[in-house]
Amino acid sequence: MPLLKGIDISVHSGTKYLGGHNDLPYGALVSNNINHKETISNTAKMYGGSLSPYECYIAERSLKTLALRVTRQNENAMAVASFLSNNKQIDKVYYPGLSSHPDYEVAKEQMIGFGGMVSFELDTDLDGINTFQHHLKLISPALSLGGVESLICSPVFTSHRYLTKEERLQIGIRDNLLRLSVGIESAGDLIKDLQQAIQLTLH
Repeated sequence: MPLLKGIDISVHSGTKYLGGHNDLPYGALVSNNINHKETISNTAKMYGGSLSPYECYIAERSLKTLALRVTRQNENAMAVASFLSNNKQIDKVYYPGLSSHPDYEVAKEQMIGFGGMVSFELDTDLDGINTFQHHLKLISPALSLGGVESLICSPVFTSHRYLTKEERLQIGIRDNLLRLSVGIESAGDLIKDLQQAIQLTLH
C-alpha cells in the first residue's frame, strides 16, 4: 500500500505483525525502484541480511495467517478504542480510527483498517498506572507489540524512561499514557479486562 501512495521504500518490522508471534527477529525493505532495490540488496549482502532456512520457514508460516490476524486486530482495536473513548475515567484516546483523532480523514484515505495499536491516558498518576497494569488479567504488561496476544506498556517506564519529565511532556508523553497492542482475543473479553482493572484502580 505505501508504494502505491508514492513511497520510495517501505520498511517492515517482520518481528511485529508479519511474524505475529514475537518469536522471529527480522525485517524487510520493499521498493519498486530498481536503483533502490539494488542498493538494498548489495547492502544486505555486505552486512549479512539473510535469514536461516528455519527462520524463512517460520516467516512463511506466519504470512499464511497475516490477513486473518490483522483483520481481527483491527476490529478489536476499534472496539477497544470506542470503549475507552466513552469511558469517563479515560482522559484521552489516541487511535486513527476514531473521528476525534486529528488525522482521521488522512487515515481513512491511506489505511485499510486502522491498526492494532491504541494509546490512552488513564485518569491517574504513576502509582495508579502501575496498579492498573497489575490488575489486568488477560492483557499482559510487556515491551513487545504486534503479536496475537494483547500487550500493554507505560512509555514512562519503558521506551521513554531515559528522558526527563519535561522532555517527555514536550513530545506529548504524559505520566498516565499507556500503549496497548491489541491481539486476537475476544474483543468483549479485552474490554471486560480493561473495565475491571479501571474499576479496581480508580474505585
